[in-house]
Amino acid sequence: MDWLQFFSSVLSSLAWPVAVIWLAYLLRAPLRKLIPRVRTVKYGEFHVDIGEQLEEVKEKVDAAASKPAETPEDPPISFRALAKADPRAAILSAWIPVEVELNAIAKKNDAKFVIGKPALRQLQALLEKGVLDQLTVETIANLRRIRNSAVHVTEESVSFDDAMAMAEMCQWVTAQLKRINNGD
Repeated sequence: MDWLQFFSSVLSSLAWPVAVIWLAYLLRAPLRKLIPRVRTVKYGEFHVDIGEQLEEVKEKVDAAASKPAETPEDPPISFRALAKADPRAAILSAWIPVEVELNAIAKKNDAKFVIGKPALRQLQALLEKGVLDQLTVETIANLRRIRNSAVHVTEESVSFDDAMAMAEMCQWVTAQLKRINNGD
């Protein structure tokens, strides 16, 4: 093999990678606009789809509930407006009443309650004491996971419907927690 054949072989080996990199460089502005519109993220074992996760939680609650799940009242108009403007923020705000009620139950049932203690640790303690049932604990843990996922995805990854579904599930959990807290 002479030097011309060697040079030709090296060029043919590098042609496609260089062409792909060059095209990506040329199309970087349109690609940047498309990336926020990606609704699901999948990398190896890691997969995030907020809507899919919410459907799974809702199905588990409906399937495991001993009596038909009470339909919570519709979210307030202010929440609907927030969900239209910023669905991610709506998901985060839907979680707040759950956390407040969970903290109230923990404070009422645990002398060692510490403000700021992670909700998941409180869940385990309340489950062990028999204050919360397994379905409620699993639902809260799943909704917490969805809330955490919503924090780390782009704004466009969360839809209005996802925010409304999260609000509905959080209202259901909040109603369950209030019922438990009031001793009903």
